[in-house]
Amino acid sequence: MNKKTIGEMTVQEIFDAVDQGMAEVSRRLASGELDRSGRYYSDEELSAGAALYGIPAARKPSKASAA
Repeated sequence: MNKKTIGEMTVQEIFDAVDQGMAEVSRRLASGELDRSGRYYSDEELSAGAALYGIPAARKPSKASAA
């Protein structure tokens, strides 16, 4: 990646940087990285309905020791 500031760039370098940024945004949106639509859920989250309803997985209470 170029470490120039925008004031040091030529017009073509600015256009290229914007094009690269827009391509990266498009790639991340298509893969689900931006809106988390591509997120994988654990079995526990799926059983709790997290993938459909956005419900966090229910946590099992920790067992108290016998002592």
